[in-house]
Amino acid sequence: MSKFSKIAVTAMTVLFVGGAVSTTADAATWHKGTPKAVRGSWKRSYNQNGTKNTIRFKVKAKSITQSRTGWANTSLTNVKYKKVSAGTYKLKGTYHNGNLTKKNSHMKVKKSHGKVTYKFSWSGSYSYLGWYHK
Repeated sequence: MSKFSKIAVTAMTVLFVGGAVSTTADAATWHKGTPKAVRGSWKRSYNQNGTKNTIRFKVKAKSITQSRTGWANTSLTNVKYKKVSAGTYKLKGTYHNGNLTKKNSHMKVKKSHGKVTYKFSWSGSYSYLGWYHK
């Protein structure tokens, strides 16, 4: 085999094999909206001074809202997310609480065994705020 033939065969092999390599989605990239896995209406109930209170956590395609009787609703809009690990997502967006608006706010949402929990990055203890169920 001539030198030219060896180079041609090598080049063709590289083209065919290199073109067959599949690419995977980059989990570190930010995606618009909220993760489909955590969408829906979630709630958590607790007793305070003999009164049952319920916190509702609603995840829509482009926003998240938390409501509780007697408190101002909080929400996260213009949401983007990325997957951190199995069932855990990091989200960022614009936080609204009454008159307070904070752009580029971060939160983590975790789904496990049909329940979700979340925490905000500015929370002093960075602890998750209880489990919510459907």
